[in-house]
Amino acid sequence: MPSFDFLDKVELFVRTGSYPVDASKSSKKVTRAASKHFIYKDGCLWRGYRGRFLRVVRSDEEVKEILVRYHDNNSHAGRVRAVKEIMLMYYWVGVTEAVKTWIKACAVCRSRSPAEAPNPPIIFCLAYGCDASSYVYPELSFHRFPKEAEQRRRWLAVAQRDEGSLRTNSCLCSRHFESSCFVPSENGQLTLSADAVPTIISVTVQEDEVVVPSDEDFLHSNTLEDLLSTAAAAAATTTPDPSEPALDHSEPPVELQEHQYCLRAPDPDSREVQTLVENKRKTVIEPSFATYNQIARYLSHRVLPMQSKSSRGGLKRMAKRFGLKDGVLMYTRVSPPLRVPRSREEVNSVLRQFHDTQGHYGHGICQREITKHFYWASMTRDLARWISSCQICLNRTKRKWLRCSVSTCTNCCGPVERGLGLTFYKYVL
Repeated sequence: MPSFDFLDKVELFVRTGSYPVDASKSSKKVTRAASKHFIYKDGCLWRGYRGRFLRVVRSDEEVKEILVRYHDNNSHAGRVRAVKEIMLMYYWVGVTEAVKTWIKACAVCRSRSPAEAPNPPIIFCLAYGCDASSYVYPELSFHRFPKEAEQRRRWLAVAQRDEGSLRTNSCLCSRHFESSCFVPSENGQLTLSADAVPTIISVTVQEDEVVVPSDEDFLHSNTLEDLLSTAAAAAATTTPDPSEPALDHSEPPVELQEHQYCLRAPDPDSREVQTLVENKRKTVIEPSFATYNQIARYLSHRVLPMQSKSSRGGLKRMAKRFGLKDGVLMYTRVSPPLRVPRSREEVNSVLRQFHDTQGHYGHGICQREITKHFYWASMTRDLARWISSCQICLNRTKRKWLRCSVSTCTNCCGPVERGLGLTFYKYVL
């Protein structure tokens, strides 16, 4: 049962404003701070809790009476329900622990049959082309990817996946391991050895194409036997005709779509296509650096552009934040002054220096380092687009896990599916 010593100290302080004789300095401080939540009214101590006052229970007999009322006489309610109903009316130190202890000692609750354990979640094999799951093939065993980097890389090579496809519960089924990878355990069951590496790659079996007779063959055929013989003769002819032109392997292969709704991803904006030239990244939106050039010209020659009066006035006010140092435009509102890039090429070189060559850090770390040396208005937007187009960062990022729900389809959000241009769509509810 809970102890009521602390509540006795709080009641003494609330009623008389004094402390026990043997109270220490720290005890007085705690009692004084806790008394702000209590009031004494009608001969009882009340505690304010979430906009209402709860009566403070002061004896073990009263606690037992409350537990019997809210648990034994309340269809033997569970811990959460009993605590919730008790805390609507009463308060003492350790309500949850008292309810938990009371329920554990309840003979009726102990005699009840334990609730059936929920069915374990279905586990899928991550390997490309493998349709194994713990629901369809319960006889297979599923093994999680190792944490060691080199061993995990070898597992991913066999599974034809990348780091972005991994999740905490990603597994490979026992189909991909040789029998020598399994060793008997102490209880006689076969377990996967710690240094096991999968070697069996899933092969998607493609059915041979069957020649379907045309409508003309069907119309000109007299009997069903003629139709079947024509189809059999066409299927048996496997020798290519030398007169026909050879297949040109230089042509790009035609992409096959798994389902009707697996459409190609929409073509990116034409401006983005122009940004990827010879694997060199550029930001999508090209901000104008004309304003910085006009400020530099005004600071050096005191010449304003041919604009409206209000635009020239705004440019003069903006120029007060900048200064020229050896012909370089500097932002002087901070100490030390920061250099201002005045061209897209200079911005790209700054982003490459602080992101690509310094460990491909995230947006916060890169921007914190850049702001120590440089300043320009669109820094945050340019850095975000630069990182979003970095292939190394994209491979590191955990992508959203998607898997096709068709029973015979094994496609998920892996590198093979992304290379094929497959996209995934939610069911219409």
